[in-house]
Amino acid sequence: MRGLSWPGRSAQMCRPPRPPEDESSEISRMVTYTSLFAAREFRYLYAGYALSYAGDQLAAVAVAVLVFERTGSSMLTAIAFASAFLPSALSPWLATFADRLPWRRLLIVCDLARAALVAALAIPGVPIGAAIAVLYLAHAFTPPFKAARAALMPQVLSGEAYIAGNGLTNLTYQISQVAGFAIGGAVVAAITPAGALLVNAATFALSALLIHRGVTPRPAPSNGGTAWAPFREARDGLRYVFADPWLRSCLLLVWTVPAFALAFEAIAYPFARELGGGPPLAGVLLAMGALGFAAGALLLTRWVRPPRRDRLLVPLAMLAGAALLPLLADPPAPVVLAALFASGLGCSFSTPLNAEFIRRVAAGFRGRAMGVAIAGIAVGNGAGFLTAGWILELGLSASVTAGLCGLAALVAAVVFGRTWQRDAPDQPGKSTADEA
Repeated sequence: MRGLSWPGRSAQMCRPPRPPEDESSEISRMVTYTSLFAAREFRYLYAGYALSYAGDQLAAVAVAVLVFERTGSSMLTAIAFASAFLPSALSPWLATFADRLPWRRLLIVCDLARAALVAALAIPGVPIGAAIAVLYLAHAFTPPFKAARAALMPQVLSGEAYIAGNGLTNLTYQISQVAGFAIGGAVVAAITPAGALLVNAATFALSALLIHRGVTPRPAPSNGGTAWAPFREARDGLRYVFADPWLRSCLLLVWTVPAFALAFEAIAYPFARELGGGPPLAGVLLAMGALGFAAGALLLTRWVRPPRRDRLLVPLAMLAGAALLPLLADPPAPVVLAALFASGLGCSFSTPLNAEFIRRVAAGFRGRAMGVAIAGIAVGNGAGFLTAGWILELGLSASVTAGLCGLAALVAAVVFGRTWQRDAPDQPGKSTADEA
């Protein structure tokens, strides 16, 4: 793997020592998905993740149905739906918990809190304003959970096993999305929105139990004996990431390319109407991007060898945008579906790159670095969605809108891909810890 050079800075804040990786993983050199489950902790972490994310897909549909049925307001429905990503904008602050508290304990607390809050949404007669506030509070526990999990994973899996484990996790995420788009509405209709919310709460509770049973307790990351100051620590995390050219260009690439390439998701329904379909076609449009991403993640983390995988990342990022350029010609539905699949395939470059990003961050900064990454993804997605909506409002077709967003993604891939390649040194196998 390509290494990482630090900029010419001597500030200790930017170069904390990183303890040795946990050497107990018995599969550090085995990268098949099946072999990952030889690591006991990974089995439990993965099972909890898969359960809770499947429940999230049902809850996302349930919330949209519940709010719209009770209010008839598209705006309130959009505000409720946005709760899934808007709290992530606070990730640099919320993720500081992951660099202060034991990871296992933080994971369990976040899961139990989300279980209780989501279950409260199913109580009959809860005022809609209070329900939306509870929903946002529940999602505020997601950034510290993700940060703690990301910080823990390199201790559970090492080397290429970590890259493969991250790929399997992302693949599960995408498959859950595809299934959610395809059958989520039917399932919610069968068990009612309140029933879907209770199922989601149960998955969080079961995830907490699995983590309690299967994850080894570890001490909190070293904090140097200083008092907790979230704003100062969040600032230090931002400075840590942006002081390093490789980490900085890595994030810019991951933030911008998918944000524009996947912006069509915000206009999926008018896009489907333009193509002569309705909600079923809108679901298919959404599913094609997720399906392409899943296929790419599978190829990159399971079958492509690391040196070749590294060489493919920037071309794939370029494909994410270039694949959408034919949409500028307002093609028929089959061409649109193929373009969205190819674009999703290109976006899968972010799967191994995300894993490399976390692996190259010193252990004491992993939570905050993940918080910075999550916040940027949330802001980027929001900006991409707003851009697509604004272009559509100008009177252009949904197809042309998606094509223009693809052009923006291609430009971002060329610019930030070049800086990412430039800032990666030739020495393989180095990490931030090696340079510290």
